[in-house]
Amino acid sequence: MFLASGAFIGLDNIIKKRTAAKSLGFGAPITQEQQQKIESIQAEKEDPVNLSESRKERRKLIRQTEEMNRARDKLLVQVEPRDILDYGVIPELAGRIPIVVTLDSLTQEDLMVIATNKERGVISQLKDLLSLNNCDLQFSDDAIRAVAELAFCKKTGARALKSIVETTLLDAMFEVPGSDITSVMITSDTVLDNAPPQYTRQSDVVAEA
Repeated sequence: MFLASGAFIGLDNIIKKRTAAKSLGFGAPITQEQQQKIESIQAEKEDPVNLSESRKERRKLIRQTEEMNRARDKLLVQVEPRDILDYGVIPELAGRIPIVVTLDSLTQEDLMVIATNKERGVISQLKDLLSLNNCDLQFSDDAIRAVAELAFCKKTGARALKSIVETTLLDAMFEVPGSDITSVMITSDTVLDNAPPQYTRQSDVVAEA
C-alpha cells in the first residue's frame, strides 16, 4: 500500500479555476463569495453592542476564517487527478494514487476536543504537571472555548493550542510550586484579557472549615 499526504497549499485555487462558472449581467446568480459577504455583514449587525473592540475584531476574524474554510473544503472535495497534475505532481506519482481523500478544516469544537483530550491534550498534560504539587487545575467551559477561539484565529491548526495555554498559565506555573495553593481556576477573562487566575489556598479551606 502506498500512502501520500500533504497540505497542498493552493490546490483549492486550481480547482476553483476549473469549476468556476462565468456569468455576467443582471440575471447572473450570486456567487458563493458574495453570499458569504452578505452573511458576514448580517452577522456583524447581530453582535452584542457591549463587546470590546478587541472581541469584536476577533469575532469578525472568526467569521472570515470560517467562511474561508467552508469555501476551501467545498472546493477540495471536487479534486480530480488533473488538479493534482496541474499542482505539479508528476504523472508517474499521481497515477499510483487511485484514491484521493480530503480532510475538512478544524472547527472551534474540534480544537476544544483536542485541547481537553485526556491522553494527549495540552490541558490534561498541565493538569498532571500541577498535580505533582498537589494542585488541581481547572478550566471553565468558557475558558476552553476562548482557548479554541484564539487558536482558530491564528490559522495554524492545533499547534497554536499549546502556546496559548502555556502563556495563560505562565504566572500560575511560577506561583504554585512551594506555595499553599490547592486549586487554580482559569476563566475566559484569564485567557482573553490576561486577568489573573483564581487561586484557592490551603488557608482559605481551613478558614471555611
